Formats: sequence, structure tokens, C-alpha cells
Amino acid sequence: MNIFDKFFTKFAYKFPKGYPDMDNPSDVTLLESLISEATNFKFKLTEVTALTKRELEKDATFRGGVKEPRVNILLKKIKNDEPLTLVDGSEFIVDNKEEVIQALGNPIPAKGIELKDKEGNTITTSKLAKTAEFGGGGGMRGGSDITKAAENAQCIANAIRYNKGNNITSEDITEENIELSKSDVDGDGFNEGKELLLGNPGWLNSSVNIANELAAVYSGPFIQNRGSAWVKNLETAVKPFLKDVGIRDINKWNPADIWMVAPSEMNIEWPNNLGEINALLLEKYNEGTIVGVSLKKAEKSASLKITNLQRPDAVEYEGIAVTPRNAKAFITFSDGGSMEFRNFGGDTGFMGELEGTGAAAGKVGYGYIKSVLDKYNVEVSDPKTIRIQASEEDPKFKTKFKKLWDETEGLDPNDFESNYNARPTPKSNQAWRISKYLALELINAIDKSENKNEIIDAFVRYASSQGDESSIFVKAS
Repeated sequence: MNIFDKFFTKFAYKFPKGYPDMDNPSDVTLLESLISEATNFKFKLTEVTALTKRELEKDATFRGGVKEPRVNILLKKIKNDEPLTLVDGSEFIVDNKEEVIQALGNPIPAKGIELKDKEGNTITTSKLAKTAEFGGGGGMRGGSDITKAAENAQCIANAIRYNKGNNITSEDITEENIELSKSDVDGDGFNEGKELLLGNPGWLNSSVNIANELAAVYSGPFIQNRGSAWVKNLETAVKPFLKDVGIRDINKWNPADIWMVAPSEMNIEWPNNLGEINALLLEKYNEGTIVGVSLKKAEKSASLKITNLQRPDAVEYEGIAVTPRNAKAFITFSDGGSMEFRNFGGDTGFMGELEGTGAAAGKVGYGYIKSVLDKYNVEVSDPKTIRIQASEEDPKFKTKFKKLWDETEGLDPNDFESNYNARPTPKSNQAWRISKYLALELINAIDKSENKNEIIDAFVRYASSQGDESSIFVKAS
């Protein structure tokens, strides 16, 4: 096993699919963070290009020479409340939509257009990254393409398995059978899936294993959907309600990569209410007519885990855990698991991440953290405020940081000064201070709350896509 295989095997559990999905900004940020920690060097997969005035005014060029104005792409994403990726790898959802939509209809100012999120954070369009959806991000397309190909490959293998009527082997995945499966696959990358099945033994084995396991539980018949009009219709119905319940990433509502849909449900109409949509998906799942499947590579054998069929057992709070040097802090659970809190994008991107629990690894962003804390009247600082205070070398910030440090169980007051400036550059010191302060403040605030169990349980269920607002899906791995 080479060094790269060892690295990805060690950290596979941190990624929802068992590997970094390069089409997912959170996965990219996490991968960069892991490599940076391992090498003690600030690592970036690509040099991210910003959507400056000049870049935003250009057309995006896609495969086949298709062009679309970047302004139009941005308008669509803002209208649909979709997260925008920033140059630092974090995400931003625009709240002042009407102002921005109006501004995008006029000449763009040199400094860009002001964007605000629901927490009051303000940036300009020049802080947005020119990702693949804006015709950029070339360095990430390999990962994006493999994700698309793997999910379409699974749709094809599923269709072949259901058409055959009994278990298949890799020998059944022939070019002829693949072509015959087309009528039962509604995907956005059939040819890419075909190429992967015929040219990659690892993905072929995984697709066959998962297809056999799914067919053993769900009788079908199904149309296998990935990126289809059916999927887009469902996502369009769901997205308007997610912001109101504190969900920024649609995968926290349902992380299904493919949807197995009975022919009779291909024209289903969705209710105008998130709770009713979730209830309808549960009803259709119990009938065996709509099954959302989240995929993780399974070369040797496959297993299925149904999530959100019933409310999961509550996670019980145990305590806090800290070390003086690392820019993070933990809350531990009675089952031996924990959640780590830190910045995932240098001096930005404050989030929590599950570590070693029975739940699937995942993250909870600051927006949802804040919504839960507000519910239980727990106050913490805004990351933007702390970032400003730390960058300005505010002596009052150092004083309150020292007070927080001294009050944190597990930290020695004598270790504060030696760690405050222990990094090699002013920028890395600043990033450490911001992350460490926010992490310590949060774990202390939760530790003092009378609702610590409820708070951490909400974080864990959100991170593992099992929140009150999430819907049923099957994890195949």
C-alpha cells in the first residue's frame, strides 16, 4: 500500500462517501486541512480564482463550447438560496437577495456587490470563488467527474440487477447489458458511468455488491435516478424551506446520491411543506416505491443502513476535552464518541465535526450551531467579531482570551503565553487564536448550559443527517 492509499484509508471515515467528493466544498476544505496538518504546510489543492468584477462580467464556458453569463449563474444560485463557495473554502448563503438581484442588473462596481447572510456577515462578490459551476475550478474536475461517474455507474448496475432478477457478478456488466439498461436509468452521465464500469475493477466490484444488496431488500421495479428531472424537481420543492430550519447544505436534509423510483412515482407532485414532504417520502419508502440511497465505495462486500426511519437514540453529554497547542476543542459523549470544534478554513469556517461515534461522520456549520444555541438562550461570540479583534491585535481580546483559558478545565494557566505566539508567522498565530478562542468559548458555554444534552444531540443528529428536519434514506457501503 503506497503512502496515498495509507492516507486515504486512515481518514476515509471523515468523508461521508468514504473518499473526498471533490464536487463538495466541505470535502475539499477538509482534505486540504488534513494534508496541511500532516505536512505542517498550508496546502491548497488549487489556486482559487476569485469572481472579481472582471471575472463576473465574463461568460462561463462548459463542455461542448456551451457558454452562459456568470451573472446569470449567480442570479440563479441566489434566487434558489444555494450556498456560494468563497475563496477560503467556506460557504455563504445570500440573505439580502432583492438588493443583490437588483444590483446584478446594473454595471458591477469595481469592489463588487455587497452580500449579507442571515447572521449579518458581509462580504462582496469579489470574495466568491470561480468554482466549476462558474466555468472555473479546473483542478477539481477530476474528483467531480469520478463522483458523477461512480453514481451513474451504480444506477446502471442496479438496473442490470433488477432486469436479470437474481444476483449479478462482474461478468454480467457487459457493454450489451449496459446498453439494455438505458431505459431504466435516468441519469446525467450514463456514458461516464459506463466507462467506469468497463475500465475500473474497484468501482465495478463496488457497484455490483451494492446492486445485489439493494435488490435483496427492495423488490422494484425502479427507474434509477441521478441528476435527473425527477431529482431536480424534488430538490426544487425542498430548498425553499431549508433556510427557515437552519439547514444550508441540502445533504443535511437528505444525502442520497441516487433515487430508486417506481415508474408509477416518476410524476409525483410534492407538498408545499417540508414536514409533509418528509412524511410522503417515508410513506413511499414503506411502500417500497421511492428509495433514496447514499453511496460509499464497497469493493469487498456491501451493507445497508436505514437512516431516519425512526428517531435515533439521543447522544448523552459527558464533558469537554482540550489540549493547549491544537486550535480546537472537543465535547465528549458517554458512548465514547466526541465532536471537534475548530476553523476548517484557516481563520474562517468555524464548524463542528463528529469523531468516532456510531453515527456517520459529518459536520455542523456555524449557522446551525447558532440556531440551536439561540433556542436554548446560550450566547457565544460571532466569529466575524473575534476575527476582527484577533487581527487588530486588540489587547482587550488577549485579556479575555486569557480569562477564558484560565477558566477552561484541562488547561494550565501557565501554558497560555507560550502558546499565544507559538506559530511561525503572524498569520498562522492569528488563525490559531481565532479558532482556539471560538472553540473554548463554545464548549464552556455548552458545559454550563442546563440543556447540554439537548444541544449536543441536535448537533450530532444534524451532522449525521438525522435531524428533526431530515428525511429517510439508505446508506449503502
